[in-house]
This record gives sequence, C-alpha cells and structure tokens, in this order.
Amino acid sequence: MILKSYLSIFSFKVPKRQIIEQIVAIGFNTLPMVILISFFSGMVISLETSSWLETYGARESIGYLLAATSVIEIAPVFVSFAIGAQAGTAITAELAHMQITEQISAMRSFKVNPVNYLVATRLCAMIYSLPIAIVVGALCSIIGGILIAHFNSHIEYNVLIDSVWRALKLKDIWNSLIKSFVLGNYLIAIHTSFGLGTRGGAKEVGIMTSLSTIWVAVGLICIDAVLDYFMYAN
Repeated sequence: MILKSYLSIFSFKVPKRQIIEQIVAIGFNTLPMVILISFFSGMVISLETSSWLETYGARESIGYLLAATSVIEIAPVFVSFAIGAQAGTAITAELAHMQITEQISAMRSFKVNPVNYLVATRLCAMIYSLPIAIVVGALCSIIGGILIAHFNSHIEYNVLIDSVWRALKLKDIWNSLIKSFVLGNYLIAIHTSFGLGTRGGAKEVGIMTSLSTIWVAVGLICIDAVLDYFMYAN
C-alpha cells in the first residue's frame, strides 16, 4: 500500500487539496502536544542531570547532553509518539468507520482509487509535517532544559548556549531527519492498514484503533533502536 502511494505521488495522482487538509490535521493541530511533550522532556533531563554534572565540575557538558538527547532521541521518538497518539489514532478510526459503512466500496464504484485519496494524501502530509515537527520539538526540548539548568543550578545562559552550539553536529541533524522519514512511513503504514482492514461494527473500530496504537508504540522504539545501531555503532 505504501509502494502504491509513492507511485501515485510520483505520477501526480494525489489531490492537492486533501494533502493540505491532512497537513493541517497531522502537522499544525498536533503542534501544541509536540511542544508540551518536548519542552517538559528537556526540563526533566536537565533537572535530573544538571546538579549532578555541576557537582563533578562538568557544567560545560550540560548543553552537550541536552543537544545530543534532544536531537537524536527525544525529538524523533517523542514527536512521533505525539503525532501517532493524536493524528494517527484519528486516521485509524476515520478509515475504519469508512470501511464498515462501505464508503470505501462506494469510492471504488465511482472509479476513485482509495489508495490515492486516503493513503497517499496522508503519506505526503506526514512526510512534510514530521520533519518540521521534529525540528520544533528539538528546539523546545533544548529551551526547556536550558531554563531548568539556569534556574535550578544557576548556570549562566551563555555557558549553556555555547555548550549546545558546540555539541550540535550536522550528522546528528541529518540522522534525525532520516529517522523522521522512516518513522513517518511506519506511522502511516500502521494506521492506514489497520483502518482499512477493519471488518465488523463499532466494536471492531475501537479494537483496531487500540491495536494500531500498540503497534506504533512498540514499533517506534524498535525501529529507533535499529536505526541508532546502524547510525552510531562502531
């Protein structure tokens, strides 16, 4: 289904208006949750480590730790969790409802390809939205960590910002964007396949939505671990 979606995208058979609507639903509407989760995750990391690092005279390492964890792990994984929890479950429930009410069959009877209209549009929106959301999440995580390190451990802003700036590497940013592409494809594959694979009634809609959430939660962690192995293992 994902391969068919890419064929539709490259052959320009995807309705542009639907792509814009899905970008709003997947990207813009989930930004508040992305910002909150990332901001407080950075605060927690800084709160747990800043005092300990300062005790051992490693104040300069706080910004490095924040930048590394935010860009490499917190932003890609937590932002994907947030989008999967809000937009992804909505996709599963919506497609499942369309399936059990035979709207998908009606689309086929009118010569409308469901993959082009329902899957490819959401795939495009996810590919556009997730990298931007990850960049926003990384920035919010770093900002939250810097604020806590300053107010809790009284570390100067210039020390923290300089440490963050020296820690940021182009390789880590590119790896984070690669993760966003892989995880975005996985999110759409899981949520759309569970939605379109629903059979039965309202009870099955809830079951498939719950199963898609479980598969996303487990799959994101496993995929992230595999990607980290190939990206950073010596």
